[in-house]
Amino acid sequence: MMIQAVLSNPSHPEYGVATIPFPIPHDQYTHCMELLEALEIGDAVKADCKVQAIDSFYTVLKRTEMLTVNVEELNYLAKRLDSFDTGEAAQFQAMAHKLELFELKDLINLTFCCQQATVITDFSNLAAIGRDHYMNLHGGSASVDELNKLDGEDAARRLIESGSGTITPYGVVYDNGMKLEQVYDGRVFPCYYYEPNVITVAVTSKAEPEDTEHITWLYLPMVQEEIRPRPPSRGHHRSRRCSSAAGGQPAPQ
Repeated sequence: MMIQAVLSNPSHPEYGVATIPFPIPHDQYTHCMELLEALEIGDAVKADCKVQAIDSFYTVLKRTEMLTVNVEELNYLAKRLDSFDTGEAAQFQAMAHKLELFELKDLINLTFCCQQATVITDFSNLAAIGRDHYMNLHGGSASVDELNKLDGEDAARRLIESGSGTITPYGVVYDNGMKLEQVYDGRVFPCYYYEPNVITVAVTSKAEPEDTEHITWLYLPMVQEEIRPRPPSRGHHRSRRCSSAAGGQPAPQ
């Protein structure tokens, strides 16, 4: 569990609250939706859940308290954050703080680009700071030869002396020119394999062209209540493509 959220109906606070774990486990999804339905919230598309409280390792998410959010966006964000290692967690939190982000759409998009930033949480090992910074500038990877030739301490000193860092509760962050791109458009979630699945189905509206990017991804098997497409247009839907793989590691075509 990445996040535990206490949610309520912003129009009817007298209905009470529901405490929901995120990401919502498959075997608890139906029950959690029933809890939200009892409060007349939990729509697949509308932002109708008021966040009364957030309990998470990601303390930067406290800024979403008292906001009205969409439950599926919160669930998708939690899945993205659940895959992060310690370094990525620091990058996400520091950049969210620096950019003063609080809308779930922006936080979701940040998960796709925060890895470009450099965060210094410990100044005692300049060589390691320099290596990490070099890798952040090169897509998160570097050859052994590159790292052997790199003067990590010099790279770290030049970074620190640049004065471009921003002090946050999560470390000193250098954005390295990172841009918050709109990978998630606020309607259709980007394909993301949170856990192994047998079949992946892409669902689109028949009103959309064949090459549309407005795709709702279904990761089967899943319980009936989880199948809640978020198409940008009305009308019938078609299964556009699917993939499957032994071992549960499909790839979109």
